[in-house]
Amino acid sequence: MLGLTRPTAISTFSDLRSQLFAGPSTLATQIRFASKAAGGKSRNGRDSSGKRLGVKRFGDQYVTPGSILIRQRGQTFRPGQNVGQGKDFTLYALQPGYVKFYQNKLPYPHLTLNEDSNLKSYPPVKKPRQLNQFVGIVSNKQDKLPRDERNQGRERRFWGWPREQLPPQQQQLEVEEIDLNPISQEQTSQTTTTAGNA
Repeated sequence: MLGLTRPTAISTFSDLRSQLFAGPSTLATQIRFASKAAGGKSRNGRDSSGKRLGVKRFGDQYVTPGSILIRQRGQTFRPGQNVGQGKDFTLYALQPGYVKFYQNKLPYPHLTLNEDSNLKSYPPVKKPRQLNQFVGIVSNKQDKLPRDERNQGRERRFWGWPREQLPPQQQQLEVEEIDLNPISQEQTSQTTTTAGNA
């Protein structure tokens, strides 16, 4: 081969190789990355445990204040009348009453639009895109939501205050028994006699 002996040819090729690849070889260096197997292999490849999401109280079911109605990710259901929303979008009851599910285009409180505005009639589908799903609580099971707050006013609740109702005759008797003048008649007669003597 070109008049070179074998040992010299090998030395020249090795010299050539060392000159071409002067730095450390990339093939020789290894990089180690962290792997999940380092923490243990018994639970790899599994999903996390379920978060127990979903509807907890259904329509026309009685709830007390603080009862969780729905656990959800995002705002699939929105809070309506007497319903609060937590930071993780959990809906809970603010007042005692019956749960009602309903749909509305407007955000809560649902104030009616002017009568001149053209309201579209939406097709009868289960979840129309234009309407949001709301959860509300009413005091009477027969009540319907959404409540027209502009015409009917806001629902007033005094469930914490005891209600005392007496028949009309008893109320009138109690009013007559109350003495409006705290000074008795004897004291008034004494004051008039002392004023007359002076």
